[in-house]
Amino acid sequence: MATTSSPKPSVGGSGMNSILKKTLVALTGLALIGFLVTHLAGNLFLFGGSTAFDGYAARLEAMGPLLIVAEIGLAAIFVAHVVMAIKLTVENKAARGPQGYAVNDNQSEAPSRFMIVSGVLVALFVILHVKGFKFGPREEFGGSLYALVMNEFANPGVAIFYIFSMLILGTHLTHGFWSLFQTLGLIKPEKRRKVKQICTVLGWGIALGFLVLPLFGLLSGKKRTPLPDGVKELIQKTEAVR
Repeated sequence: MATTSSPKPSVGGSGMNSILKKTLVALTGLALIGFLVTHLAGNLFLFGGSTAFDGYAARLEAMGPLLIVAEIGLAAIFVAHVVMAIKLTVENKAARGPQGYAVNDNQSEAPSRFMIVSGVLVALFVILHVKGFKFGPREEFGGSLYALVMNEFANPGVAIFYIFSMLILGTHLTHGFWSLFQTLGLIKPEKRRKVKQICTVLGWGIALGFLVLPLFGLLSGKKRTPLPDGVKELIQKTEAVR
C-alpha cells in the first residue's frame, strides 16, 4: 500500500530568497527610521515660530536638485519596504498552507499581520501628509509653510487624525525595531526583555516626538483665514519683481 508524506519546507533557494527579502525589509526600514529621526529634528523648529520653521524649510528648498534626488531615493526605499513586507507576508501564509502551523498561528503570526495593517495605515497617512503640506496651498498663507502647518493643526479633525496616525506609527516602529534587531541577529536569549524595552523606548520616542506637533498646533490658537486673492496676487507680483 502506497504511503504519502507531508511536504517538507524547502531550505534551498526559496529559503535564501526569504532571508534576502527579510534583510531588505530590515535595511530599508533602518533607512526610513534614519529619515524619521532627521525629519523630526527639523519639524521641532515649529516650536521656534515662523522665522525658525520657514527658515528651515527655505534651507531645504535651497538644495535644489539634490533635494529632488533625495526625495526620489526616499520614495523608492519606502516603496521597496512596503512591497517586500507584503510579499513576505503573502509567501509565509502560502507556505503554511490551509492546515500547517495552526497551533503557532495566533502567537507568532499575529504581530506580523498587525505590521501589515499598521504599515498600510502609515502609508496612507504619508500620502495624505505629503499632499497636504508639500503640495498644500502655501501661497494662501503668504508662502509661509509655518502658517500652513499651524492652520491645518488648528483644525481639530486634522489634529486628531495626525495624533491617531502617530499612535499607529508608535506600535509599528516598536515591533519594527524588534524585527530589525532579530533579522540582523542582534538579540541574544538572555537579553530579550531588555531589547524589548529598548525597542519600546525607541519606537514610542519617535512617535511621541511627532505627536506633540499637532497637539501644539491645536492648543496654540485659532484657525487662520487664508489671504484674500488680491493680497495673494500682490505677493506673487512682488516675488516676480525680486
